[in-house]
Amino acid sequence: MFERIFIDSSYTLASGKNSGIERVVTSILRESAKMGESGKIPAPQLIVSIAGKFYAPSEEQIAAFRRPAAMHANVLSTTPNAYRRLANILCRVTGSEKLRKWILPQAGHLGVFKLPHNFYEAQVRRKIARSNQPVCFEAGDLVLLPDAYWVNRLRDSVWPAAAEARQRGALVATLLYDLIPLTHPEFVGLKRRDTFLNYLKRAASNSDMLLAISDTVREEVAAYLTTIAEADTAYCQDIRSFQLGAELHNRTGNVREEVRDLFDSELPPYLMVATFDPRKNHEFLLDAFEILWESKPELKLCLVGRVGSRCDDVVRRITSHPRLGKSLFLFSDLSDVELHHCYDGARGVIFPSIVEGFGLPIVESLWFGKKTFVSDTPIHREVGASDCCYFSLQHPNFLADEIKRWEGQLSAGTAPTLPTRRPTTWRDSTQQLLDHCFEALADRRPKLRKAA
Repeated sequence: MFERIFIDSSYTLASGKNSGIERVVTSILRESAKMGESGKIPAPQLIVSIAGKFYAPSEEQIAAFRRPAAMHANVLSTTPNAYRRLANILCRVTGSEKLRKWILPQAGHLGVFKLPHNFYEAQVRRKIARSNQPVCFEAGDLVLLPDAYWVNRLRDSVWPAAAEARQRGALVATLLYDLIPLTHPEFVGLKRRDTFLNYLKRAASNSDMLLAISDTVREEVAAYLTTIAEADTAYCQDIRSFQLGAELHNRTGNVREEVRDLFDSELPPYLMVATFDPRKNHEFLLDAFEILWESKPELKLCLVGRVGSRCDDVVRRITSHPRLGKSLFLFSDLSDVELHHCYDGARGVIFPSIVEGFGLPIVESLWFGKKTFVSDTPIHREVGASDCCYFSLQHPNFLADEIKRWEGQLSAGTAPTLPTRRPTTWRDSTQQLLDHCFEALADRRPKLRKAA
């Protein structure tokens, strides 16, 4: 057992978004805290990296991140109504989409507010550094790094802090989500590919263990590290995998009327949950529904996810679509409660992504017992096993045909019973992760005694 457990949340604390990585980090923090309260493990301490050191902020200092987090989640909700009215008028007059992105950014983006957001976040971090001593690590400590460390403001802060923790005897374990920027750079661009490669090298050279979120990613990481091996750099050789959890944490709160009406209707929509990003393949899904709407105009499709990068064309296609608000719906700012309601009421869930590290919406859909249509890729086969309907990405007809077949079975009353298995819970996922860490600690103790 570890003497102390530290979990870094340097990015997620100020993010405010509800995307995959943030959900993983918050779920691990929540479940490990419960395990600490029950006495099964030492109570985990949340830490943040600041200027190459780890700090353990107080509850009051953690609460100070709520303001930048709210800005990052939906910055326009934090601005006066007068500003939004004037900005809308200016955008209509100029007709500039670029200007609209800057002064009326979508949820999850900052636009011209990036500077004040970063300034306020930096101010919060400076206060933490001024009023706290850096964590002094010891042998027997665990430092878990589950966050997005390729982000510019973190990549030169977290790794010196991790290196120091290792020098003092702590075990550093880093989560790896995927290698998509390296294996599919066409989706991110060469600059982000190079940034990510630097992140991978620093993670592999400053960690005692790398924890991949699937067997597929674990194998990809192990193979890729051999291709970038450097004579003067020792990369981590202990690469393991664990499964992400699936259940959405229940929270109390309101579900807006338009969401409730849509998913409580007699014919609720099919659902896709994913950030708007080229690799998520929204265009393919829309093409499939264009085919479906020719013979089944009553079918509905709801797209849920924040607007990412390189997706202007598909967002424009959706927002100008003649079926928008009738049989095509878009939500970019749902709360956890509302997302829970969407999954619970959906007619089926579709995930046509081209490449993933895991595919969290797959297991979330199965958690709700929904008919789940998934693109046929190795990682999706690993995650969905025999409980999903797989379709080829060669042509949208393949997905349209599967949905027609399912609709026919529903109409005829011959639809098979949907899978009853429960995917891994976040409690189980966190336990798997910590078990790997405990095993790594047990493996290293004889070596440390021998060295002593």
